[in-house]
Amino acid sequence: MIEYAFRDAEEEDIPKIINLLNETIVEVYGKILPEDRLKPWAEGEQLSSDVNNSWQNMIVAEKAGVLVAVAARFDDLVGLVWVHPAHQRGGIGSVLLDIIETEIKKSGYGMAKLACFSDNKRAIRFYLDKGWNLLSEEMNEEAGASEMIMTKMLKKDGLCGEE
Repeated sequence: MIEYAFRDAEEEDIPKIINLLNETIVEVYGKILPEDRLKPWAEGEQLSSDVNNSWQNMIVAEKAGVLVAVAARFDDLVGLVWVHPAHQRGGIGSVLLDIIETEIKKSGYGMAKLACFSDNKRAIRFYLDKGWNLLSEEMNEEAGASEMIMTKMLKKDGLCGEE
């Protein structure tokens, strides 16, 4: 059985990360975002620009040397958790989220936050199942869609179950 390897992204991963996101974005967001808002990401340079500017904040998952998932954090914010459709529902996203949450906690934050498009019901269920809580719903003007703001209290070391 081939296992997944998780590691910090490296600069040479940039083209692979962009390819992964390009292969995933339409399937994930195609039914959520208006076409005119999705197009700059799916066909334009926005995705490439964002990855080039933030790869240092990313963790990647590989299987047999192929990049199959990526997650990113920015301070206390989970910026993204994306798994290629062919590898979804196998636990990779959970491992990546656990890694990101641990990094946030190690950076001194007691609470993590994220934003998830409100119509992405599967992702919202994933985060709820991982102990996240709904905080508010806001309009993402850039995307033209509403998103759920979610938070999670991170457990403190050595305090049995205290959050």
